[in-house]
Amino acid sequence: MSISAPKPTTAGDRHARYLPPWTHGPLAEPPRPGWRLWIGLLGPGVVLAGTSIGSGEWLFGPAVSAQYGATLLWLASISIMLQVFCNLMMMRYTLYCGEPIIVGGLRVWPGPMSWIAFYVVLDIAAIWPYNASNAAVPLAAALLGHLPSEGREFVVAWMGDSVWSIQEPALVKALGYLIFVLAFVPLIFGGTVYRMLEKIMTLKLVLVLGYLSFVAVFMVSRHNAWEAVKGFVRFGDVPLKAETVVSDGHFTLLDRTDHDTLTVRGTIQRDNSRIVEITLLEAGKKRSFNPDTVPSGWRARYDKLIARATELAQPGRFFAEMDYGGGHIGAGGRIAKDGTWEAERFTVADSAKTITYDRLAEMPADSRIVLERIIENQGLIVESLPHYVLKTGQLPPLDWAMLAAFIAIAGAGGMSNTLFSNYSRDKGWGMGARVGAIPSAISGRTIALSHVGEIFDVDQPNLKRWRGWIRHIVRDQGIFIFCSFLGMALPCMLSLEFIRNATVSSHAVAGMTAEGMAKRVPEYAGFFWTATLLCGFLVLAPGQVSASDQIARRWTDIIWTASPWAKRFSGSQVRYVYYGILSLYAVWGLFALSLFNPLQIAKIGAVLGNVALGVTCLQAWYANRKLLPRELQPSWFLQVGALACGLFFLSITMVVVATL
Repeated sequence: MSISAPKPTTAGDRHARYLPPWTHGPLAEPPRPGWRLWIGLLGPGVVLAGTSIGSGEWLFGPAVSAQYGATLLWLASISIMLQVFCNLMMMRYTLYCGEPIIVGGLRVWPGPMSWIAFYVVLDIAAIWPYNASNAAVPLAAALLGHLPSEGREFVVAWMGDSVWSIQEPALVKALGYLIFVLAFVPLIFGGTVYRMLEKIMTLKLVLVLGYLSFVAVFMVSRHNAWEAVKGFVRFGDVPLKAETVVSDGHFTLLDRTDHDTLTVRGTIQRDNSRIVEITLLEAGKKRSFNPDTVPSGWRARYDKLIARATELAQPGRFFAEMDYGGGHIGAGGRIAKDGTWEAERFTVADSAKTITYDRLAEMPADSRIVLERIIENQGLIVESLPHYVLKTGQLPPLDWAMLAAFIAIAGAGGMSNTLFSNYSRDKGWGMGARVGAIPSAISGRTIALSHVGEIFDVDQPNLKRWRGWIRHIVRDQGIFIFCSFLGMALPCMLSLEFIRNATVSSHAVAGMTAEGMAKRVPEYAGFFWTATLLCGFLVLAPGQVSASDQIARRWTDIIWTASPWAKRFSGSQVRYVYYGILSLYAVWGLFALSLFNPLQIAKIGAVLGNVALGVTCLQAWYANRKLLPRELQPSWFLQVGALACGLFFLSITMVVVATL
């Protein structure tokens, strides 16, 4: 690809205040209607949708729906739809000048140095290699035949003798290193880095969505599928969980005194082993333990809760109990084939006595209404968020850090959305065709990238072409919306069907879903265990390829445009900057993987990503208002949507801080 000689603009243009002025050139014709147009739409929407079906859709989405049902999926709807406004704002900037929006930010007040310093802070959310660390968990589980756990070893035997062994947590960490290193290989080969990403993400979408769709059609009940669909539009609902919920092999029980609350959550697996999480709330401070580190003062209470959980956690049975009216009310029964609860026994207890009822209609009216809601929602009472806040003066007691991570990564999230702009340039859309792309390290083609953007004259022919390109990026966002919703809905349907009411660390979702499927169809347990885990691996591992590219691409564009040092390089030498940054990220990633566990890494990156997305969205709105000619500026509808997007994601961060 070669760049033709452009016509310079005048030095006094407002966009040249902080960076060199844009040049002038012709605006390419938009794609014509027909099959070629739809093939051409395998573009940024597919790449970013393939990237986004990762930590949010496969980890946090199912973890949230396992714990809270489908009640909070409307948060994903808001996140995805608001991101569309942000994406369109960023892409239209690139259509106009061929520069990525991150460079557009450098062209506006307060100038490049201030924004570069701010980008460094924002990118803290993106530098954590949580895709690699989380992809290692399902891969390790597929090798082991069970979820990795502390105190167990992976042994390699030969002729009946052990030749090598490693602790299972160490195996997960080693696989994380391997996945992280291998993620750089696809970025080295091909014509352009973007083209390789497009192929990887297209293949990922076909395999992952194909498998998940098959399971959803043939194994998920109509009730759970419809519940997931409704969850995306039940805006404002929030779940309040009963204190004690036991469903199939999953349990949550607590022991409350005047001074503290001891909570035990866990799952009894097929081999009768237990995954247990223990928390103690005392004097407003929360501490966590595993079964081996429970303090001696609480050991007897813990043993009592575990004994009760083992008694109640029976296949196909449920039990729920909560404090009510100075005592306790509860219900128990069987779980129907479609996953709904069918109660057979009801209790009302206080300090003096316990009354048991065989029929719900026999209970006192107030207790009956509460239990009806708990049974209908399988351990939850669903409230209106505004009503709850007005009634109590506070937010409901939910895991807001987990929800913030869920919101942040639904869709694309964080700094990832800026890549819609970069990929539009590399795809050659609008004036991106005049600017060039980042070439692969090993490529048979000569590809150049201009140091400065190029714009077109605003006349009637170009305005007609401009409107055609705007329609094209809207179509692209249609693909993004479809893939993002489908990619979130399918794993959540599996979560509702197989691990509802399970308390899971988000990095173990794939393994626990596979465990639930294996229990459901024991005759095909081996197939579904392995296939589901490998699906989880395919969801997450390519995300690390994209994440590595995003870091290197973002900073390559910043340096290539703003640095006097980089301007000495010719257009085809941009690969040296790109791969230099990629090498630095590789060193950092290996260091980060050695320090943090998968869940910590994912939560850090996701929560900070809300800040990054909020700020870059507002910056894109400002750059469009400031730098584009009046005839090309976004409509008021798009501007309002972009402002709402920026404020929403910043507000979510404030909620998390307020609830710490």
